[in-house]
Amino acid sequence: MKSIVKTSPRSVTPTVIPIQPRLESNVDGSLTGLLLRLDALLIAVLRRWSITVLRLALGSVFVWFGALKIFGASPVIFLLQQTYSFLPIHVFLFVLGGWEMLIGIGIIFGRALRCVLILLCIHLAGTFFALLLNPHLFFVQGVPFCLTADGEFVMKNLVLISAALVIAGHEVKPLSGSGKYKAV
Repeated sequence: MKSIVKTSPRSVTPTVIPIQPRLESNVDGSLTGLLLRLDALLIAVLRRWSITVLRLALGSVFVWFGALKIFGASPVIFLLQQTYSFLPIHVFLFVLGGWEMLIGIGIIFGRALRCVLILLCIHLAGTFFALLLNPHLFFVQGVPFCLTADGEFVMKNLVLISAALVIAGHEVKPLSGSGKYKAV
């Protein structure tokens, strides 16, 4: 049973209000019981496996995209050539692909997650830097809210960063060792 803690303006002592799901009395008890057990089972499975699945999915995407760059089969090669024209493209693709594969493998196996997630954020920040280097590739007539297909491709990285933050929040241990910090 979850509880809500509510403090009245005049009182310093919090009042605990228990929350229970309200069940209709005309619903068959066995059906209600079955639904509640299924709900509890589903929530337990999600709590146990959702971060693992997120880690595997995010890591797989990075390994896959990195391999495409290394083998020269990535659909973003032309975009990279136009955006980072000052870099030698073949070396850049190899380094970027290797970096992405390293990130993906680290996320999948959950090793050195703190370092891997920092590399991921640096990598994705670099993708946003492309918006500044060559904005006409990403925005229709320079309007920030009118994205081209390439602009949408870059902006989806906000979701990847969010996934990395969720993984970090659940699986990276505090350096202090106590792990007793609470979000405010």
